[in-house]
Amino acid sequence: MHLTDLNGKKICILGYGREGKAMLNAIENHNIDADITISDKNSEIRNTKYEIRSGPDYLKHLTDFDLIIKSPGIPPSELEGIDPTKMTNSTQIFLDTIADTGAKVIGVTGSKGKSTTASLIYKIINKAQSNVFLVGNIGEPAISHISDAKEGTWFVMEISSYQLMDITVSPHIAVITSFFPEHLDYHGSIENYLEAKKHITRFQTKDDFVFFNADCKEVKEIAEETNGGAFPISSEEAPLSLNQINLIGTHNLLNITLAHAVADHLNVPEHISIDTIKSFKGLPHRLQSLGVHDGIEWIDDSISTTPETTIAALEALENVTALILGGQDRGNDFAKLGERIAVSSVKNVILMGESASRIQKAIEGAKAEVTFFEANNMEEAVESTKQQNPNPTPNAQRPIALLSPASPSYDMFKDFEERGDEFNNCIFSD
Repeated sequence: MHLTDLNGKKICILGYGREGKAMLNAIENHNIDADITISDKNSEIRNTKYEIRSGPDYLKHLTDFDLIIKSPGIPPSELEGIDPTKMTNSTQIFLDTIADTGAKVIGVTGSKGKSTTASLIYKIINKAQSNVFLVGNIGEPAISHISDAKEGTWFVMEISSYQLMDITVSPHIAVITSFFPEHLDYHGSIENYLEAKKHITRFQTKDDFVFFNADCKEVKEIAEETNGGAFPISSEEAPLSLNQINLIGTHNLLNITLAHAVADHLNVPEHISIDTIKSFKGLPHRLQSLGVHDGIEWIDDSISTTPETTIAALEALENVTALILGGQDRGNDFAKLGERIAVSSVKNVILMGESASRIQKAIEGAKAEVTFFEANNMEEAVESTKQQNPNPTPNAQRPIALLSPASPSYDMFKDFEERGDEFNNCIFSD
């Protein structure tokens, strides 16, 4: 649906967070003549220009509207019974609106790795040309940049499964980093989650392309949906080794290889790609070293919301002696994480949040020789870690305390960024 197709319609902007506000701004900035209502669970939202329906009943009376522009955070289970032809989202409107401008989109998705890969692609292209924008989950909402779309413009868009599930158009270049169970409380099943991811390639034409992780069965399945060119990528093809980059973990070899392959496809000079990858410092809360305090090196991996990502963190780091785990319980299976901890250097496990008891059972089931500590908040988790820190002997490897919760943050924090920031604050509060 083109932005101009909103003219004359009675519209509900459903969800007035980051994307909802950006959608409203786009409507206003492009002088769209529509009857707008804002609907959001938060009863404290304010906007003096439009009707507001907020609070617990914000989902009632949605049949009153010609069109519902849904924010991605509202799960499909809450919208059962609503005519799907009356629903769209800002990602769909953006992609439809720029389709005839000559601008092109590189869409990046994956259970993990999409933010790092999207950022790398953006930085490489930005070194080669100026008309490129980083949008989507990691940048500003794409809908905010409709006016920037013109011939020769590139949009690097990080796209989540929440956004993908409702679109009927795919980006010119799709990039798929990884796939494993995540957001199952939102999608209802792993099959639905996979189905949502397939939308990044399903609507591609013969003139489009997909670059994908060749070593993941589900990613291959997503890539097979394309009608365009498909490029399997393996970390074995990495243009640089781990000791030549600033990123931690072998999984980042795939991320840099995907970014390098896309840049090569766009004819970016090799030296620009390599220099950019070498200088890339990584993103906050993704295996980010916070430095040394109290004789411990503290690593913030708050982005870790699944057992698989915590396993990857343990494989990336040596001498992790303390591990902070737990958060919102989404029913993930922690058995393999328990097995990985059992063969790791971890001695102390600090547990917090809803998933703490199930994580502990999985670790105990793997017969890991660790000591458990319970924490009611991040301050207690950090303090417990400091107290249990063994005094390193001369020439001993410095112990690492790792926050890699293997669970979402929403039971205790607004998001993983807030959780990571609180971790940082508690470490250096004294």
